Formats: sequence, structure tokens, C-alpha cells
Amino acid sequence: MKLSICNVIACLFLAISASASAIDYKTEVLPIMKAHCWDCHAGGNAKGSLNLEDLDEMRDYQVGKFNIIRPGNSAESSFLEKMHLPTSSRDFMPRKGEKLPDEELAIIAKWIDAGAIIDKENPAEKEMEWVKKAGGRPAAGGGPSRDFLTWESSDGRAIEARFMGLQGESVRLMMKRDGKAYTVPLARLAPESAALARKMGAQ
Repeated sequence: MKLSICNVIACLFLAISASASAIDYKTEVLPIMKAHCWDCHAGGNAKGSLNLEDLDEMRDYQVGKFNIIRPGNSAESSFLEKMHLPTSSRDFMPRKGEKLPDEELAIIAKWIDAGAIIDKENPAEKEMEWVKKAGGRPAAGGGPSRDFLTWESSDGRAIEARFMGLQGESVRLMMKRDGKAYTVPLARLAPESAALARKMGAQ
């Protein structure tokens, strides 16, 4: 199929934008993975069908709208969500290590929110589309917070949970008691808690 000159220019522009992006997996996220996750998720014996050193596998099977890494949406990416869980949770990652430093978690979140490019020097067409949709900015609804806060339901019950993101008229919360994330309609929260969710989502 032939591309029009406009399409060619658009593709070139996106490729340049992706190359100029401040962050990508190969150069900035991969070193973090090597420091914390290599024993279980590299080489021929990688666990959980996740081989962090195989760039093609990461791009083709781990990154996508419904995959563990969701371009432009770190709040719903289980890849990062599991790193934010309490270390006592059975789903916490890295399972045999300690929680990653906040600054490294922030790098991973920034990478995902900007489009989750694997190698900015050789971006695939679908990656350029992800960058275009992400707009080079964090996804609407904000990113995860590292703090557990007290949230009150509309019927007066209080819970401790971490804000993970705002999705329309619902908020994504990770419960402190079990480390699981739930989507809660704002209408089910007390007015003060609903206002807090909207404020955090706008940041």
C-alpha cells in the first residue's frame, strides 16, 4: 500500500519525536530491571512468560492496550501496579527482592505514560501510534500515588487505600489490607473523598 506524502511526513515526524523522547525502555528502564528482576525474568528460564531482556518479546507481547504494560496508562499497568503493592502481598514484585526506590518507580511510570517505547532509536509503527495517543504526557487521570490514604464511602465506612488513577466517574484504588486494586464509582464515596480523587486525578 502506497503512503501519501502527508503520511510519510507524519511518520517521519513521529519517528523523530519518539527518538527525541526523554525516556525509553532500552536505555533507562532496562538497567532498573537488570538491578532488581534479572534472576527471575531473563534468559531461557524466565518466569511468568516475561523475559525482560528480549526487546522484541517486550514490544510484541508485553506492551499493548490490554497487556501488562498499557501505553499512556501507568495507573492500569499491572507491571507497575505489582511493584507498588505491600511487600507482604503474594503478588508483590520483585518477589524475592525489596521494593524499588521511589525514583525508579517514577521512571517506569513516566516511560509507560509517554507511550512505553522499547527502543527509541528503532520505534515500531504501533509504538509511534502509542506516543501520538499519549501526547508525550502522563495519561489523563494522573499516575499512582505511593501513599495510603483514608477514604470514606457514602455510607460512612472508612478504608485505607492508595490512589492509582481516575477513570471517568470512577477511581482506581489499591486496598492496603490485601494489596488488590479496585475500580470504585465516585458516587459511592463520601463527597470529601470524591473531591480528593478528582483533585489527585487532575494533577
